[in-house]
Amino acid sequence: RVFMGSLFLADVLFMIFFMENMDALSQLVRKGELDLYLVKPINSQFMVSCRKISAAYTINLFLIVGYLLWGTGRLGHDFSAVQIFAYLVLVVCGVFLFYCLRFLFGMMVLVLHDAGNIQFVWFQLYRLATRPDILYPTYLRYFVLTILPVAFIASVPSRILVEGMSWYWLAAGLTVTGTFLCLTSFLWHRALRQYASASS
Repeated sequence: RVFMGSLFLADVLFMIFFMENMDALSQLVRKGELDLYLVKPINSQFMVSCRKISAAYTINLFLIVGYLLWGTGRLGHDFSAVQIFAYLVLVVCGVFLFYCLRFLFGMMVLVLHDAGNIQFVWFQLYRLATRPDILYPTYLRYFVLTILPVAFIASVPSRILVEGMSWYWLAAGLTVTGTFLCLTSFLWHRALRQYASASS
């Protein structure tokens, strides 16, 4: 219950802040509308990623928080303030990692101009995040914690509530998230060099 609540929470936060923008990225490239954001005196990745907020999912957010509170209440033990703080930090890290991974696949449209099949690959890989990482064999668990760190979306945050506070996982979550944010920014600017405006 805690894992599913954490997964739903990260998913709905991603849908509120990033999903509509990620889905529109390929359209921006095809129609040449990306050019308008590239010439503005602001970070182009930020403009493309945070143009719109989907407030319609706010009701889902309240329902999921209620489900998560019910699920954590079934654990039968109290949580320290540090434990709750670490959980919330890791949830935020999970949302940003969700964004980074989706954006890495989405930005391929700058080079390929038609990344529909690439998006299909992403959705298949995202299925690895929908199960606790402890269920996977060692090699696959290593994969979802490092190379494609989808385990940080829900598995690692929920572990903080179920198994107790862990400074190791908190540090790992912050480190992996920071690394992928930097990687995303670096690859975005590299991909823009390959971008040929559709309006030119």
